[in-house]
Amino acid sequence: MSALVDVRDLRVRFSGERTVHAVNGVDLALREGETLGLLGESGSGKSVTLRALLRLLPQRRTTISGQVQVAGVDVLALDGEALSAFRGRTVSMIFQEPALALDPVYTIGAQIAESVMRHEGCSRQAAYSRALEMLDVVRIPSPKSRLAAYPHELSGGMRQRAMIALALSCKPKILLADEPTTALDATVQIQILLLLPELQREFGMSVIFVTHDIGVAVEVSDRLAVMYAGQIVE
Repeated sequence: MSALVDVRDLRVRFSGERTVHAVNGVDLALREGETLGLLGESGSGKSVTLRALLRLLPQRRTTISGQVQVAGVDVLALDGEALSAFRGRTVSMIFQEPALALDPVYTIGAQIAESVMRHEGCSRQAAYSRALEMLDVVRIPSPKSRLAAYPHELSGGMRQRAMIALALSCKPKILLADEPTTALDATVQIQILLLLPELQREFGMSVIFVTHDIGVAVEVSDRLAVMYAGQIVE
């Protein structure tokens, strides 16, 4: 089976007062329906690798080289509208801290609906219907009332569920989960870890799950890649 994600010799460096070599020759492959765990200590390059797959790193200070093929698309060659369409539709991401990733001045419903309208070109009413459906899928209580809630009005666990709903709203082929349980307490962490595999099966996605917790990595992953100093070492 050919890889859905094929990363070869990925290198990322940041320029400024000094040059930082954050990722140094990473090779990764992700097959359809698989969960790949990316395990490593803080600063090992896990999150930078994930953001490079979506080209979310600051353009002016970042140099990316190597090969990044995702669902047959050369990600490093994408630009403008094509890159915008790629994000959210083909690949989506759950960020580590939803309080920072969600926009504080828009309601949860508006943020999910905006993504749906942008990628699927549907009406506002249809987009809000999808948003309501997604909040129900991620098991947010009273989903209809949560549509009108702002991020600060939700608990940490509810914000993370809302972030998952946003990430899955356009039914991406690949989900990048960047330490999605780190900021949560133990009980909520377990709930999210049980929810993600169910959603993966329901939506037929492939997942790259970044964590520094070996227990979590073993629990959720089909295969593990261990990062250290910007490289896959095991």
